[in-house]
Amino acid sequence: MSEAGAARPLALLRARPWHVAVAAFASGLALAEADRGLVLGVAGGAAALLTSCRAARLAAIAAGLILVGAAIAHARLAAIDAPAERVRDGDYVRVRATLLTPPRPGRFGDSTEVRVRGGPLDGARLLARAPRWQPFPTADVGAELSLNGGLDRLRPGDEFDAYLRRRGVAGELEVDGSSATGRRRGGLAGVLDGMRRRADRAVAAGLSHRDAALLRGMVLGEDEQIDEATRDDWRASGLAHLLAVSGQNVMLLAALALPLLGLAGAGLTTRLVVLAGLIAIYVPLAGAGPSLQRAGVMGLAGIAAMAASRPASRWYALLLAAAATLVWNPRAWADPGWQLSFAAVAGILALGVPLQRLLRNAVEQLAPPSRPGGASRVGRTVARAMADGLALTLSATLATAPLLAHHFGYVSLAGLPANLLALPAVAPAMWLGMLKTAVAQLPAPLDGLATPLGGVARVPLAYLDGLAERAADAPAGQLSPGLHSTPAVVGAYAALAAAGGALRSRGDRAHARLTDLSAAWHAAPRARRRALTAAAATALLCALAVWAAPPKPPDRLTIRFLDVGQGDATLIQHPDGTAVLFDGGPPEAGVTRLLRKAGVRRLALVVATHQSRDHHGGLAAVIERFPVDALLDGGDGTRDPTFRAMLHVARERGVRRIPGVAGTDLSLARGDLRIRVLSPPPRPPGPPPDDPNPRAIVAIVSCRGFDLMLSADAESDALLPLDLPDVDAIKVPHHGSADPGLPQALARLEPELAAIEVGKNNDYGHPAPSTLKALADAHVPTFRTDRDGTITVTPSQGKLQVETER
Repeated sequence: MSEAGAARPLALLRARPWHVAVAAFASGLALAEADRGLVLGVAGGAAALLTSCRAARLAAIAAGLILVGAAIAHARLAAIDAPAERVRDGDYVRVRATLLTPPRPGRFGDSTEVRVRGGPLDGARLLARAPRWQPFPTADVGAELSLNGGLDRLRPGDEFDAYLRRRGVAGELEVDGSSATGRRRGGLAGVLDGMRRRADRAVAAGLSHRDAALLRGMVLGEDEQIDEATRDDWRASGLAHLLAVSGQNVMLLAALALPLLGLAGAGLTTRLVVLAGLIAIYVPLAGAGPSLQRAGVMGLAGIAAMAASRPASRWYALLLAAAATLVWNPRAWADPGWQLSFAAVAGILALGVPLQRLLRNAVEQLAPPSRPGGASRVGRTVARAMADGLALTLSATLATAPLLAHHFGYVSLAGLPANLLALPAVAPAMWLGMLKTAVAQLPAPLDGLATPLGGVARVPLAYLDGLAERAADAPAGQLSPGLHSTPAVVGAYAALAAAGGALRSRGDRAHARLTDLSAAWHAAPRARRRALTAAAATALLCALAVWAAPPKPPDRLTIRFLDVGQGDATLIQHPDGTAVLFDGGPPEAGVTRLLRKAGVRRLALVVATHQSRDHHGGLAAVIERFPVDALLDGGDGTRDPTFRAMLHVARERGVRRIPGVAGTDLSLARGDLRIRVLSPPPRPPGPPPDDPNPRAIVAIVSCRGFDLMLSADAESDALLPLDLPDVDAIKVPHHGSADPGLPQALARLEPELAAIEVGKNNDYGHPAPSTLKALADAHVPTFRTDRDGTITVTPSQGKLQVETER
């Protein structure tokens, strides 16, 4: 770097003393858990740098602020960690606690954060876990619960426990029993709880359960009711950030409120005061998550600067937000969400602003001259908005890519086009959600306006959800750049900084080229310009159509043993498009995405073989996401709430229910595809059995001379009494568990191929060595989803063609 080039940043440091001071204080806060030598070294290095800039006084102030910040953060962490010292492993306690977050469903039950009221643990924030068969009695934040259970301390070095520590959680409570006391917290928090409950009901008004879950995530930060398949789609498409309230929400709130206040005749000071109040209400109303806290702090800092008639410094607001959030929680900087939030804003400031100027300049140069009220003026306005959206989206995507690769191992290549295509729908969806929360606070009957607003909100929500589905399956896929170390991440950001510097330095040259291009463009005949514009638009639309087009279904009989982890899901596809699904794996497996990738558009039949989370868990999402003609119900009268919830979804969708009992014979695809149920027989009177496995549906699927036996978790004790036919292929029962009668069953079935649907490194020891030996002794070629991924079998000319994912 030249001497002049090196002098510029040094001069900039001298010219921004307040920026330096806040940055030094924030750095000290972030060093709360560092050893004393590192803190002193950072303070000394900062002082040396500023002294070399001929800013000795600023050097002393910065070094002092680093030390003061570290001391304040150390004291703050001691206060945050004090309740953890009172949590002792194995202690059995009975406590009263306030619900702080809505219960989140998981594989083994619900979890929520609570704050203990009274007793030795008074004020401690705990992660309470309730078993699946005994959920929490209420989901209302602010409600008081009576809980009893065992305490667990947070374990040093555990990644999830480190996440809990960053949230200020003192320990975990394994709940044995819970009940609602009927009391709620009071004061300001109680008032906000009431507003939040009304907002929660209003956001859902006029929407389906699925759409309501999405809008709650976008507006209130409540993503607990979003099913795993949807969550996976939005994550894979790069749109997951829309389901968590963040700075985008505050920006859109300001964009909605300021024009309305202006139309009402409010002056600048009044508008800023009202906006500050709205932000102060909205942040706790939307859950006050870490990202929204940061956005709220930044918004208030910018408003304060504007109210003082001083230009708001974007970088100064960013530094203030960092310092404020670190004062509240000095561990926040280690959270990936904190890092991504600040990286996105920094990227927008460093890359987005110059790119926005460049794109806007291109719009001004290339767009036709505007006429008052003319179509060209509207087109120019739309083009400017698109340029702004492109600049912000591109800069935020690039700025967060290294961190995403570092923390999660991949970057979604579909994320950039998906976010660009989402731009027209994001603001309308969020504004409608915010209006619904606002009218919810009005007295009746005005609060009823939330329902018709829900009907309008369906349009942008459906567009965003469909976009997430298509982008998740797009051929662009994911990129794994391998940024596993901190130096690699620093190197990636150095490259981005160099690119940003090049963009800024070449701005004048680009402007000159745009001027020449604009002159040539406007000099061309109007017919040629229109033809070129139409051709470019057509090419873009065709490219987007190809990119977003769903896969086509197979043109011949295809059986897929889907890799859903430790669970079952088997898909049969007929050449005419008829599709049948036996089971859907656990809910977190995302079987709906696997169905879309297989080209499924509609399901003629869904089979719930029996009540078991790893079999029926994903079927509710399937029924919600796909048109389903009929459901073969193997629930056998189960009282399991998740199975009954799946049946409820089927009833709401108008799906025909067929009892899954022996003797049922279904003919599909104009009689070319047949499904015969061999077991179970009708259940005798009385309660359902404790073990549903022996009475799982056993069926033979037949098509054009090919026979497949699917027996779910029904093992040889249920199979051997049946009239078992000779078949071409089988799904090995119960994930390949130990089954002494399996050799006898194989001798009667004589399959040419076997598939075991089983999860990698599962806790059950599946498949059992004895099962693998029985299959080998019977000379049956065997494939496994834990090793081979999804297994695709295609019968052809009397032979079975097999393709594996891995």
